[in-house]
Amino acid sequence: MSNNNKTILILGCGTMQEPALQLAKQMGWHVAAVDGNPEASGRDLADQFFPVDLKDLDGLIEVAQKLMDNGGLDGVFTAGTDFSFAVSQVAAHFGLPGHHPDAAWKATDKIAMRQAFLEHDVPSPAFMEMGAEDSLQLVLDSVPGPWVVKPVDSMGARGVVRIDDVQQLPQALSTARGYSRSHRALVETYMDGPEFSLDALVEDGRVIPCGLADRHIAHAPYFIEIGHTIPSSCSPDVERGLWEAFEKGIQALGLTRGAAKGDLKWTQEGPMIGEIAARLSGGYMSGWTWPLASGVQPTSGALRLAVGLDAGDCRPKKSFYCSERALIAIDGTLKKIGGSQEAQQLPGVEEVFLRYESGDAVQFPKNNVEKVGNVLALGTTALEAQNRAKKALQTLTLELDPKDERTGFYLDESSEFPPYALRAKQDITELPLALLKLWERFPPQPSLGHRGNVLVYQLPCEEILEYQDAEGRDARTLLNILVEEGRIMEGREPLLDSQQNSNFWKALFRGGLMGARWYLDSPSL
Repeated sequence: MSNNNKTILILGCGTMQEPALQLAKQMGWHVAAVDGNPEASGRDLADQFFPVDLKDLDGLIEVAQKLMDNGGLDGVFTAGTDFSFAVSQVAAHFGLPGHHPDAAWKATDKIAMRQAFLEHDVPSPAFMEMGAEDSLQLVLDSVPGPWVVKPVDSMGARGVVRIDDVQQLPQALSTARGYSRSHRALVETYMDGPEFSLDALVEDGRVIPCGLADRHIAHAPYFIEIGHTIPSSCSPDVERGLWEAFEKGIQALGLTRGAAKGDLKWTQEGPMIGEIAARLSGGYMSGWTWPLASGVQPTSGALRLAVGLDAGDCRPKKSFYCSERALIAIDGTLKKIGGSQEAQQLPGVEEVFLRYESGDAVQFPKNNVEKVGNVLALGTTALEAQNRAKKALQTLTLELDPKDERTGFYLDESSEFPPYALRAKQDITELPLALLKLWERFPPQPSLGHRGNVLVYQLPCEEILEYQDAEGRDARTLLNILVEEGRIMEGREPLLDSQQNSNFWKALFRGGLMGARWYLDSPSL
């Protein structure tokens, strides 16, 4: 079948779909795209753009019919969206290639997915759907804890939380239903172990591996992916077990032609499947990190499958490591975000993505769509790639508006979530005793702001200097940055204003550089 003169309809026109838009154009195809945002970032990459909400199935079919009536339509495609089921419905309506709608539905609805896994003996956790009126005793009787609560049909870890106390379930379930298009939630047993992302193409039932990554998940009780590294550092035995479980899950769902994305864990019992989607991954893996590491574009293969062609050559051409790392903010309003050009010029740094700009409200994320940005870096080893990505994050500068009191309230808090920005190298949660004693004598309240231009600080103890932020900078480095910015200076004699020191150290430990800058820029109330 000829590769020329194809017309493809791509659902979604944002950052995650831009690789597909670009690759389809490079293959010489006519590209039509739909997105509910009329100003979607990728709209100019398409030959035709239709502002249609992706939840509007009738509207999508109407667009496809227009294409059919004006030259024809060869395939429907998406990547990195919630709408692989819609893709299958539109494709089936016009007799186009793709996963069967029943299979795509099972890969969208997590209850149907878990049921298919159960029927085909695919390793996955115990689960149940919980209605608003269902008794908590049902969970205790059938689903061993600790638990994970999820929306039945959502992505990006929105509304997903770990629960250790059954009394917390009602609120978690209510939140999860709010993120579900069908207003449904499920409870499943928490799977303990390292997590992995897998991408594959499925060509008439044959599974073609297209990348296995280590996922870096943090900030319990939520599941925030702070990055991933590809290829995975797991052992050959673990890798083989993950792919075998993934393929078994693909077959159980009935996915036969298109893409598949899996989130799996390696537990004490071996591989277990978190979920499988009937599309390529979002989160920069399929469109950026695997292509950078391997020289293979799985999106090209998925596009080819969508129009009835074979997947093409998916064998790796290069052998590098690629690390993606997330830029995370604390609560407030962005006053300044900069350093992206400088970060982009660092050795090995391939991409810097910023999702927010000055004036935007930000918060510490509870899901994977609330991160401020992401950086991607290459290396010849996993450690080199990860260190280069961290260096890029260190180069980015975030300053929060001192007039937004939400940042002050955030810095005043001492809750376990969100976590303190500075941690011990050994990931010890305890804070230095001398710091706790300072805070006990002078209860800190950074929200009241800083009195004066340059704060004169004093170390409560040398141990403080060893604590690090998420980007690997120790407290000494952070202090030096603030000194160079003219915001602070070290005092050598006993200080008279210990309250200001108490507030400063709370702001720095709680909010990192962002928190310290906000406190130092905020006029005293």
